[in-house]
Amino acid sequence: MGSLKDDWKETGKDLGGAFKQLGKSIVKSGATVVNKANDWAEKDDAKEAAKKIVCPNCGAEMTDPEALFCLKCGEKLNKAAE
Repeated sequence: MGSLKDDWKETGKDLGGAFKQLGKSIVKSGATVVNKANDWAEKDDAKEAAKKIVCPNCGAEMTDPEALFCLKCGEKLNKAAE
Protein backbone atom coordinates (compact mmCIF):
# COMPACT_ATOMS: atom_id res chain seq x y z
CA MET A 1 0.00 0.00 0.00
CA GLY A 2 1.41 3.38 -1.00
CA SER A 3 1.73 6.48 1.06
CA LEU A 4 -0.76 9.31 0.98
CA LYS A 5 1.79 11.36 -0.96
CA ASP A 6 2.02 8.65 -3.65
CA ASP A 7 -1.78 8.42 -3.82
CA TRP A 8 -2.02 12.19 -4.39
CA LYS A 9 0.65 12.02 -7.12
CA GLU A 10 -1.24 9.25 -8.90
CA THR A 11 -4.52 11.15 -8.59
CA GLY A 12 -2.81 14.23 -9.98
CA LYS A 13 -1.52 12.29 -12.97
CA ASP A 14 -5.00 10.88 -13.61
CA LEU A 15 -6.56 14.33 -13.39
CA GLY A 16 -3.87 15.79 -15.63
CA GLY A 17 -4.65 13.18 -18.28
CA ALA A 18 -8.37 13.84 -17.96
CA PHE A 19 -7.87 17.59 -18.36
CA LYS A 20 -5.62 17.01 -21.36
CA GLN A 21 -8.35 14.92 -23.01
CA LEU A 22 -10.95 17.55 -22.12
CA GLY A 23 -8.79 20.23 -23.73
CA LYS A 24 -8.43 18.19 -26.92
CA SER A 25 -12.18 17.64 -27.01
CA ILE A 26 -12.85 21.36 -26.62
CA VAL A 27 -10.41 22.21 -29.42
CA LYS A 28 -12.04 19.65 -31.73
CA SER A 29 -15.50 21.00 -30.89
CA GLY A 30 -14.31 24.53 -31.58
CA ALA A 31 -12.91 23.50 -34.96
CA THR A 32 -16.20 21.80 -35.83
CA VAL A 33 -18.15 24.93 -34.91
CA VAL A 34 -15.84 27.12 -36.98
CA ASN A 35 -16.23 24.81 -39.99
CA LYS A 36 -20.01 24.84 -39.65
CA ALA A 37 -20.01 28.64 -39.36
CA ASN A 38 -17.86 28.93 -42.50
CA ASP A 39 -20.17 26.58 -44.40
CA TRP A 40 -23.19 28.61 -43.26
CA ALA A 41 -21.54 31.90 -44.30
CA GLU A 42 -20.54 30.55 -47.72
CA LYS A 43 -24.05 29.23 -48.29
CA ASP A 44 -25.46 32.63 -47.33
CA ASP A 45 -22.99 34.35 -49.69
CA ALA A 46 -24.10 32.04 -52.52
CA LYS A 47 -27.75 32.92 -51.87
CA GLU A 48 -26.92 36.62 -51.97
CA ALA A 49 -24.97 36.21 -55.21
CA ALA A 50 -27.95 34.45 -56.78
CA LYS A 51 -30.24 37.37 -55.84
CA LYS A 52 -28.10 40.02 -57.56
CA ILE A 53 -29.67 41.75 -60.53
CA VAL A 54 -27.50 42.69 -63.48
CA CYS A 55 -28.59 45.08 -66.20
CA PRO A 56 -29.02 43.19 -69.50
CA ASN A 57 -27.93 46.30 -71.43
CA CYS A 58 -24.81 47.61 -69.66
CA GLY A 59 -24.01 44.85 -67.17
CA ALA A 60 -24.22 47.13 -64.12
CA GLU A 61 -25.00 45.34 -60.89
CA MET A 62 -28.02 46.70 -59.06
CA THR A 63 -27.71 47.33 -55.35
CA ASP A 64 -31.48 47.60 -54.89
CA PRO A 65 -33.24 44.25 -55.46
CA GLU A 66 -36.52 46.16 -55.99
CA ALA A 67 -35.12 48.33 -58.83
CA LEU A 68 -37.19 48.30 -62.01
CA PHE A 69 -34.74 50.27 -64.16
CA CYS A 70 -30.95 50.39 -64.36
CA LEU A 71 -29.49 53.34 -62.48
CA LYS A 72 -26.62 53.56 -64.96
CA CYS A 73 -28.28 53.35 -68.39
CA GLY A 74 -32.02 53.42 -67.64
CA GLU A 75 -32.77 50.04 -69.25
CA LYS A 76 -35.83 48.21 -67.95
CA LEU A 77 -34.69 45.32 -65.76
CA ASN A 78 -36.02 41.83 -66.45
CA LYS A 79 -37.60 40.71 -63.16
CA ALA A 80 -39.20 37.57 -64.64
CA ALA A 81 -35.98 35.57 -64.08
CA GLU A 82 -36.36 35.70 -60.27
